[in-house]
Parts: sequence; structure tokens; C-alpha cells
Amino acid sequence: MKKYIYILICAVLTACDQEPELDITLHECAAMPSPRACATAFVVDGQAYLFAGRDSAGTAKNDMWRYTPETDSWEDLGATPLLRRVNATACVKDDKAYIGLGFIGRYGQDSCYLHDWWEYTPATGTWRRLADYPNENTDCATSFVGNDALYVGYGFSWQYHRDMFRYDIESDSWDSIDVNVSYKGYPVRSFGGTGCTCQGRHFMGTGYYGSSLNWWAELVDGTHWEKRAAVPGKTRTTAASTATEKYIYLSGGLHYGGVNTTGDVLQDIRRYDPTTDSWQYVAVLPEGILNHICFTIGKRVYIGLGETEEWKVTNKLYYFEE
Repeated sequence: MKKYIYILICAVLTACDQEPELDITLHECAAMPSPRACATAFVVDGQAYLFAGRDSAGTAKNDMWRYTPETDSWEDLGATPLLRRVNATACVKDDKAYIGLGFIGRYGQDSCYLHDWWEYTPATGTWRRLADYPNENTDCATSFVGNDALYVGYGFSWQYHRDMFRYDIESDSWDSIDVNVSYKGYPVRSFGGTGCTCQGRHFMGTGYYGSSLNWWAELVDGTHWEKRAAVPGKTRTTAASTATEKYIYLSGGLHYGGVNTTGDVLQDIRRYDPTTDSWQYVAVLPEGILNHICFTIGKRVYIGLGETEEWKVTNKLYYFEE
């Protein structure tokens, strides 16, 4: 049975530095049987799919799970043809998921940055390997779906990058657009950012480069970034985001000022309106999380899993109605 978590003003004042602007009620869903951090989530035909990540023992996985909102239940779909990994990326077009990249092993080893790219059809449970991603900058990359192509970039390997590639589904080919993707060095090279598509427009921001960041930008015409209103509040990396028809919701993440500071795991949920280029602080999670997932089914926004402030991998999932 679902549990209902009512966020009281007194709890908000002790957990965050300001009061949310909307009256949002979080509902606790059925816990995922296998706690997971650094996983990847996507939605096809009203069901959510979770791929890979690492469990509470720190073991990287290559399995797939399906969450059905009508029954509030999880189903283990078993191992996939992909290698074990964390920080993969996925996007959906025409009821098919395009998924891959990520990391497994030790930082600084080329073989640990995975660049395989796959097509997954949930209706049949079939996989098809596609053309590999063009470089090794694949840890924690971000992906978007355009009208004519997929866009993937801002992954990490050895150092920070701002490369961006366009994937054409019909020709199964990649085209680099990184030479035109920034304007006078903006946005900054970074790692651990988040982004998604809303109202047919692609947005991305936050991340880490020496310290956590709050930049926010729009990928315009698939060729260049344009600066948008920065994410308010504390800077953050390893946050998560999802979009409804009208808004983008960004939650959690780690606020980190650099090597001489301590980290602060965030629990706020903020909403971005592309029409007005403005942010609202809408709700607060029961606890801070990072390396978590967000996805949208209908008008429900789901947030959960990941790691808590004690670096404990959690299996909790919440939703709220827009």
C-alpha cells in the first residue's frame, strides 16, 4: 500500500533554507527490490524501465527492471546483452529506447569508458547494437531526442568536456557538432550535469568543474547553446531531471565547493518553465539524494533511488501529481 508523506512547513524550515512555493504532496511508491544508484531510467508506453547502476554492495549491474504505475509494482526483466556499468544514458523515440555509454572500472583507464550504443524495443524485449559512440567521453553523458535525430554529449573521461554529437537513426551514424556547441566558452566544460526535452526544446545544466555548478542552457537548432536563467539555490552536481508537457523538474544532487569543503546532499525540487525562462521552488524530498533517477508518466513526476546523505544506496521511489 502506498504511504502518503505530507510535507509540513516546520519540516521544510528545518530541512531547507527556504519554503517551497507550491503545496505538493509526495506519495511513496513500492520500493524497488534491488536498491540502486547511478542507474538510468526511461519511459515507454506508460511504463518505466530502469537499467544498470550499482547496488548497495557497490556491484555494477547490467539488468533491466520495469515499473508499472497501475499496480505500483516492479518486475525483474533479467540481464541485458550490455556489459555491467554505471552512469549510462538513454532516450526514447517512437516506442524504442536508445541506450548505452557509461563507465565500469577505474578512472583514467580508456577501456573503462564504454561507448557501445543500442536500440531496445520493450514490446518485444529485443536488442540491436548500433554504431558506437565516436569517442570515450561517455561517463554520465546526457541525451536528448530531436525531431530528426538524437543528441548525446557532455560525458567525462580523464578530463571535463563539452563535446556534443548528433545520432541519425535512419543511417545509424554519428555527426560531431561540438565545434559549434558553445559560445565564447559557454557553457563550461563539466561532468555530472542533467537535462531533458520540454516543449520540443532541449535544456541542460548543473554539474561539476572544480566545484558544483548552477548553469542552465538551451541547445538551439542542434547547433549551439544559449544561456538561460541559472538554477537558483545551491550549486549542484549529480542531480536528476524530468519533463512534463509544460515544465522541467530538477531535484537533489550534491552541493560541493571544492577539495577544501564538505559536500551537502540536496533535497529540494525545483521547476523550470521554458516559456518564461524562470524557476520555482516547489517541494522538498524527505531526505537528500544524489545519483538518483527521475521520470514522468502522464502528469506524475517520479523521483527516487540513488544515494542518501549517508552515502547509503536506497530503493525508495516517490511521485507527485503536477
